[in-house]
Amino acid sequence: MRIGIVYSGEQTQPWLFRALYPLQLRVSCVANASVVPENRARVEKFASFFDCDFFENPEEMFNTTHPKLDGVIIVSDVVASVPRAQLIESALAAGINVLTPTPPNSLKEGLHLAAASEKHKRLAMAGTRFIFSRCIQEILRIVSSSGFGIIQDMRFLLGIGRVPYLNDLLKSGDLHFQIAFEIVRRLFVEYTVLPEEATVMASRNGAPNIACTLRFPQGALCTFCQTSNRQWGNDSYHKIEITGGASHIWSDLQTWKCFSMENTFRMGGGDEEISANIQGSSGQLNEFRLAIEGNREPYAGTLRSTLPTLWLRERLQDCIEHGQTSLKLSEIRASADAEIQQLTSQRDVNPQNGTYQRQKALLLGKRGDFSLALAEYHQTL
Repeated sequence: MRIGIVYSGEQTQPWLFRALYPLQLRVSCVANASVVPENRARVEKFASFFDCDFFENPEEMFNTTHPKLDGVIIVSDVVASVPRAQLIESALAAGINVLTPTPPNSLKEGLHLAAASEKHKRLAMAGTRFIFSRCIQEILRIVSSSGFGIIQDMRFLLGIGRVPYLNDLLKSGDLHFQIAFEIVRRLFVEYTVLPEEATVMASRNGAPNIACTLRFPQGALCTFCQTSNRQWGNDSYHKIEITGGASHIWSDLQTWKCFSMENTFRMGGGDEEISANIQGSSGQLNEFRLAIEGNREPYAGTLRSTLPTLWLRERLQDCIEHGQTSLKLSEIRASADAEIQQLTSQRDVNPQNGTYQRQKALLLGKRGDFSLALAEYHQTL
């Protein structure tokens, strides 16, 4: 298998080393995506370390390597010469499967890239590496078992150190949102189950803090508390608690404890403290490789599966920006339906104009109808 890396030179080598070495995956080539000279030099040294080809820009690597790359890992940050979304789309158009550790910046970007992935019939995985960690995989296995009982509530605490803005805090919350939706998917056997209502509280005073409670169909509750305060001298601390009809799980994303009605006790994950699988990077990369080899969808982590997370983040952003303390899915859908009706009445008579389809796709995405939204986006690509 031929794997390339697009890299903008930030200090992310440890993630790549930890992910690649346990799999003994050979890197075929590395391309520079930075506009900063010292970062370019770091990328070139990175290619030298792997003893592989170096390209001055990603487009050259996508289109001139022989034989064609099977997959590319895109690790490209804010100093990149080309926006990350554009790099992903270019790789897909060149017939290359894509893995990037950072989720899309918005629901609009997520819909666009998911539609591009489906158009070019290539795999795109993004922003879900925590789901592939041994710890989270074990939690998902436990909560999916019949002995755990019906989930009554889920509580997530995310502490990330100080950030200046609430939106930054919400973006950092994607990892917990993704885990919650993955658990919900196991309950309802589909990706697109959204919360029926949410209560939101946010504070900008001092360090930003956000708390929200979601109610899913069948009554399951989910609480997120996100804080940028620092406690106990640590820059970050995370906690998950999941209560079922017969069991309770506690986790800090590295270890877990499971209590049952029989008062038994289980703890796991101690060996992960020195393992690449703490972040799930190797697990994600291995699933990327296996999905390519098997010509199949990965069991988690596709762009389509991240859409509910992006939807939730934007809905919470809307609430905070407009000073709302609650939202209901029925009201969101009614509002989107009215906007779609108004958009349709104003539709441009030019059938070649894709503006209508893009706007309608965004409204369908806001409504939570992701399959219909992607169908509209397909018409604009």
